[in-house]
Amino acid sequence: MTPTQECGQMYVGLGASWNGRLKLIFMEGFVQLLTTPKREPWSRNHLLRDAIGQAIYDRMVSDPSVHLFGEGCHVKVHYDAPNIERDFSDRVHTLPISEDGNVNFAVGASLLGVKPVVDVITADFLYRAMDSICNTAAKMNFVRPDQPPGTIVIRAEFLTGGPTTGQRPEALFTHIPGLNVVIPSTPRDAYGLMRTVLDTSGVTLFFEDRMIEDGLIEEHDRRCYAPIAIGYAHERQYGDFQPDATVLVYGLMRQVVEKALDPMLNIDFLDLRTIYPIDWSQIKYSAQRSRKLLIIEPDVQYGGVGAEIAATIAEEMPGVRVKRLGGMRATIPAAMLRQGSRMPTEEEIRDAVTNW
Repeated sequence: MTPTQECGQMYVGLGASWNGRLKLIFMEGFVQLLTTPKREPWSRNHLLRDAIGQAIYDRMVSDPSVHLFGEGCHVKVHYDAPNIERDFSDRVHTLPISEDGNVNFAVGASLLGVKPVVDVITADFLYRAMDSICNTAAKMNFVRPDQPPGTIVIRAEFLTGGPTTGQRPEALFTHIPGLNVVIPSTPRDAYGLMRTVLDTSGVTLFFEDRMIEDGLIEEHDRRCYAPIAIGYAHERQYGDFQPDATVLVYGLMRQVVEKALDPMLNIDFLDLRTIYPIDWSQIKYSAQRSRKLLIIEPDVQYGGVGAEIAATIAEEMPGVRVKRLGGMRATIPAAMLRQGSRMPTEEEIRDAVTNW
């Protein structure tokens, strides 16, 4: 019997009352705290964060127009990028707790020649800034054709579950003209893509997935850090040259799938890295070779990025079999024991790849 089941038996007499449910949730979390092994210091998610901070710092060295904006910005820079605090504290601006107002502030700054990197902390808070992102920032390149478009980078983190975290709204922004959407899965990609978007005209949503574990990241050699163009997928081949299937992922799913896959399989493994623009040429080339395309995404499967890719391949390449795996239509649970239940599991991924 698991600790969670024991907790359930302890409170079986509490029935379905809200008080009973809250007590059960509390006890479940408490037992998990006592029974979960402590992680080694290196397994905390800081490699992606450090790579992004280094990319911003390197660009600030050569480009005085790059400024940082956001809620508690000085505090975050102090812990995440002390080199920026040391050398460019005059270009770090802490703004009020108003995501919508802060993005509008960044739009105004960009019209004056500033390249703002505005941090809204968690991806959930992007909903509070939807008006300024979709109706103001994204339209600037279209309503002012006489003026060269500026550069705006909006940072947001995917965090574990909780009352103000757990949402993954990335697919919503791929529908908005004027926005690029970037989701790196390794430190090298995070550095290279941030360097690129800081030199790219227009508005970029730059997502950082804090659920990726550092201890499982292989590509973090800083000697490999260099700018990476947006709109190009990362390809990795398993087995022979002729693949039996193409597996397409982005963000957190790259790490999950790499753990689940048998290295002896013959597959093409593609990490999108940017979900808009999408690397259609690489996807179609690989799908043409394998004739099977498995799309695995961490976001809600219904209406997600995978749905758009599947529809396009079905229309343009009818001979290719397409299958999707995605998240449930629910937020990420706050209890760590249940967080894996929302997204595709390793067992589901292995079954989808091998029994297809």
